[in-house]
Amino acid sequence: MLTLIRRTIVLALLVLGFVGTHAFAQTDIWPAPNEEELRKIITGATLTGEVKAQPPFNFSEYLGADGTSRGKMIECCKPEQLATKGMSYSGEWALDQGSLCFTYEGEEKKICWKLQVKGDRFRMLDQQFGLAGEGQIRSGNPDNL
Repeated sequence: MLTLIRRTIVLALLVLGFVGTHAFAQTDIWPAPNEEELRKIITGATLTGEVKAQPPFNFSEYLGADGTSRGKMIECCKPEQLATKGMSYSGEWALDQGSLCFTYEGEEKKICWKLQVKGDRFRMLDQQFGLAGEGQIRSGNPDNL
């Protein structure tokens, strides 16, 4: 199951490289919070959004204050089915040189994203491919993940 998550994320990154999202990411300036600000914004919050892959998928992931993460993902575009039919996963999160990094259960390699934040909205950027996803930051654990 976690291999499926990893393969989906890797596929998303590969697709992003071919569709030229780097140019898209530069059309609208979004602030990138420093590590201290980002920690305040995301600790104890749920990130809910869409990863731009083929096919895209929706996710909702709670980032606990203890560094654990719990989430669900489902093939796009069925966000209303995320809580009931989504595939569950868990892992750990940390901030590393200003990036939000995840190490998922059963995986050794961590996956990192730069986050840009505007209000309660976020964008996930991959250093090599540009815009990888976007969504909303919600306080607490509203999806009971």
